[in-house]
Amino acid sequence: MTDERQPDIKRSKGKFDSLTETRDWSAAASEERCIKLAKAKGKRLVEIIDTEDEPLPIICIFEDYPDE
Repeated sequence: MTDERQPDIKRSKGKFDSLTETRDWSAAASEERCIKLAKAKGKRLVEIIDTEDEPLPIICIFEDYPDE
């Protein structure tokens, strides 16, 4: 499932520090949920971090769409 407006999304694994992250982010249960959150926020999904921490192991990083 790919949104044609979404560029390549960076994927990484590891720890996530919510105190040092300056971009808009949300925790989610799956990558698909990240895509839905991005649509709901009207932002583009730029990175997915798999922290492997339960119950919400995925961190979604968002940015505004550039002005077209």
